[in-house]
Amino acid sequence: MNKKVVGEVFSQVSKLYDPFLKGITLGNIDRWQRDLIELLDNEGNRLDVGTGTGEVLKKSIVKGLKVGIDLSIGMLKRAKTKCTDCHFILADAENMPFKDASFRSITLSLVYRHIDDKKAFLKEAYRVLEKGGHICILDINRFLGTRILTFIMRYPIKPLGLLMFGREKWDFFLHSLESSLSLSEVKQQLEGENFKVIHIKTYLFGLVYLLKASKL
Repeated sequence: MNKKVVGEVFSQVSKLYDPFLKGITLGNIDRWQRDLIELLDNEGNRLDVGTGTGEVLKKSIVKGLKVGIDLSIGMLKRAKTKCTDCHFILADAENMPFKDASFRSITLSLVYRHIDDKKAFLKEAYRVLEKGGHICILDINRFLGTRILTFIMRYPIKPLGLLMFGREKWDFFLHSLESSLSLSEVKQQLEGENFKVIHIKTYLFGLVYLLKASKL
């Protein structure tokens, strides 16, 4: 799917996204996002990439600007109702409309696997981060357990997924899961763009990872 279609898909599911995410993560998404936030200091501006409904920024307390970008106008509208002191912008993670060294921290919650050109994004992330700034990524790890989750989405919970989202959107979520990278692949990509991985944690027997890296 092109970026316009991806934005439209997420706009159409924006009202159902939060309850769906809580269900598919067995109610763990809030704890995982808080763990992500606690890895970062509360100084400086924070950028949440693929901010969705704005949950990460809503939970964040920082002495600076809280900025979220997304391709989905529907998600951004919903995010603004939840975090009135945040700034939300319709923007592409691979070509961000920010000056160099604008942010102290960057967060991504279940977003990295959706980014088409990850190399372009990491170059942009490096550019807009301050020296010594951090990027934190929470996402699905591709390993044996991913196949199990894919099976669950293809069969046991597919009727519910189709009922809530429709076939095209459900197929998109399934494809994004199947496109997940392994933790070692993500680490390699970050290190290839001059980031140093300094913290890794996994959840649900390794199915989900939380990674923190610093700009060298």
